[in-house]
Amino acid sequence: MDLESDHYISQLATMKFTKILKENEELARLVRRHPLVYFKTGLIALVIFLLPFFFMFLLFKWGRVGLILFAVLIISGVYAMIRLAVVYSFNVFLITNQRIILYEQNGLFDRNVSEVEYDKIQDISHRFKGLGQTMFKYGSLKIQIKNSESILYVKKIFQPDKIQQLLLKIQKNTQA
Repeated sequence: MDLESDHYISQLATMKFTKILKENEELARLVRRHPLVYFKTGLIALVIFLLPFFFMFLLFKWGRVGLILFAVLIISGVYAMIRLAVVYSFNVFLITNQRIILYEQNGLFDRNVSEVEYDKIQDISHRFKGLGQTMFKYGSLKIQIKNSESILYVKKIFQPDKIQQLLLKIQKNTQA
């Protein structure tokens, strides 16, 4: 997989996030979490949604209770899929020519936004943890902020080593 791949940059998402850019600020890269991170949650949501269809005749034989159970399972599956889509869509790491912005969407109504300008970055490191992350080339970035104990973690992104090099290059260019 190439870092420039349209897999990680969609025009719709780019348009949505470019609204927050400052004057003379350009979006260099929009990075999402690796799709494998969402595989387990997506599979569970799909199973919850499809399960009542496998037991539909049995549930309908139970009358009103079966019908309610059927509806509850379908609604739960749809909710889980919508939640997954929202979390995937809004978990982004924006790299601009002036700063970095991390959107962390933890649920439907739980979002954390952090931003750091390049001159405030002290250190950037990356980490691949475990066999899965090493095989599929996804890991985490650790960004240390100058004169602060704050650390910005960008978790489970594709090719964090190349993202680290891009950040260091942009940081060097902004200081020049």
